[in-house]
Amino acid sequence: MHVLRDVPPHSEVKAVTEIMHGVSIVDPYRWLEEQESPSTREWIRAQTRYSRSYLDSIAIRGRIRERIRELLDVETYDSLQKVGNSYLFRKRVPLQEQPCICLREGLDGEDEVLIDPSWRGSGPYTAVKPLQVSPDGRLLLYEVKEGGERSGTFELFNIQTRQKLPDTLSRGYLRGFAFSPDSKSFYYVHEPLDSKKSHRQAVYKHVLGSDFAKDIETFFAGEDEGVRVHIVSGRQELCLLVTSWTKDTSTDIYLWRFDDREEPVPLVTHAKYFLGPILLDNGRILAITDRSAPNFRIVELRWTEGPELEFREVVPDSGSPIQNWCVVGEKLFVSYFRKLRSEIQIFDLSGRRLGEIPIDDGVTVRLLNGRQDADEILVERESFTTPIQICRHATSGRQIGVWVQRTTPFDSHRFHHARVWFRSKDGTEIPMSLVGVPSVLEKGPASDHHDRIRRLWHPNDSSVQCACRVSP
Repeated sequence: MHVLRDVPPHSEVKAVTEIMHGVSIVDPYRWLEEQESPSTREWIRAQTRYSRSYLDSIAIRGRIRERIRELLDVETYDSLQKVGNSYLFRKRVPLQEQPCICLREGLDGEDEVLIDPSWRGSGPYTAVKPLQVSPDGRLLLYEVKEGGERSGTFELFNIQTRQKLPDTLSRGYLRGFAFSPDSKSFYYVHEPLDSKKSHRQAVYKHVLGSDFAKDIETFFAGEDEGVRVHIVSGRQELCLLVTSWTKDTSTDIYLWRFDDREEPVPLVTHAKYFLGPILLDNGRILAITDRSAPNFRIVELRWTEGPELEFREVVPDSGSPIQNWCVVGEKLFVSYFRKLRSEIQIFDLSGRRLGEIPIDDGVTVRLLNGRQDADEILVERESFTTPIQICRHATSGRQIGVWVQRTTPFDSHRFHHARVWFRSKDGTEIPMSLVGVPSVLEKGPASDHHDRIRRLWHPNDSSVQCACRVSP
């Protein structure tokens, strides 16, 4: 093991005291937040010299670097979505600095590059990411970022003609976006970096091919820095979510029909709870909420004769938090994480449970954004011993199949994992996962194995109990 010979650089203490929510907080290193001050720059230089004095002395550092490169420089897929019979996704191949946006026709089609960031000639740190596809599957909204910055430029690409459109939203933050039903225009909430009114929160309509200066303001939410507008799109309507952090957090939700001359209709005002709606193609509104449900539930919002909407329960709070959810076809898919195990439950749109997608023990999953007009749901899954896979589950079947799997130069089949539960003094069960070769995880009688784990983590506490199960 290497030993640091130098003494760590001195970090001067300059206490700054602030009152936050009535509590006095002392920050001894606030001065380091002044990135360009001479004292901060000198501190950074000293820390860099100190770090280099250790890192440069590691004889096998070159071998470590090469091995990490081997593990990272593999083919990757992400941001997958299906439109009609086509799959749109981001893909990176070995020796490629940044992933490209690609298209595959059908399950067995070839991967065609639509947008390669290297074609822009702006250097190796330009990244692109697909965001949204128009209802007719013809147009793609994608983001362009430089060097990992938070803000981006937002461009449109015609998938049919393979051409970039001139309708580009300048560098900034895109707070909301929705294509119109005919895909000839779009609605957006955009904060350009160079705008003198950077906090103006408004929804604009832009007709493709027109000048942005002619865009129509369809909704205005204010100019306060603590207000944000988000757009949820349906087939004939837009849902506008206005969240305010000015005094306390609250949300207003409005419903507005495309090209309607009337003002948006308020659905919910001054909500102190979370509410995330989905507009179904048949006009119904489903939403996930923590209202009267600390672990979230899914409800249908219904109009009533009274002043408030009816929250009709579709999927109740089950005691385990809902991780994510989506509607595909006529089915509702909801994922949970219960006691270190992933579950995907399937319901019809009235809330009747239909079954679940089979998931192996030790595998974690993430639902990818589904479309209501699709016939399959896309799922990302991985485990301690299995690299990331993107899978597809047909809404008419029960089985899940692999769409693509990441391959890495590492023999993970030699390793298994063990799930361990510790019971604390107050009875709370604390989980832990161990990964290793089976001969180590399964060595000796179960009681001895449990006792070794207990002594390793709690050498002075004989009251801790544990139970272990090894997954093949």
